[in-house]
Amino acid sequence: MSVRVQLFSFFVSFLYGILFSLLTRWHFHILLPNSIIMKYLSTILFMIDVVLGYVIIMYHINQGIIHIYFLIFVFLGFLAELILHKYVKLPK
Repeated sequence: MSVRVQLFSFFVSFLYGILFSLLTRWHFHILLPNSIIMKYLSTILFMIDVVLGYVIIMYHINQGIIHIYFLIFVFLGFLAELILHKYVKLPK
């Protein structure tokens, strides 16, 4: 895999981590009034969809090669969004 493809995969993984954090926050906000069984079922389906989406994106970028470094960048993007959400309050 070339360096250009790796750097692009890092960037996309970081952005996917941010998107994952936003979608997770939105998902749990929607689930508040539902029953516990509905929460578990929809969370399982949500996680399957998120993982499948990441695999499909990586398949199109670098033929589906997923290194631990890419997953670390997803985690860093998730943490970056959590920190930004904590310190930057958007008006409602």
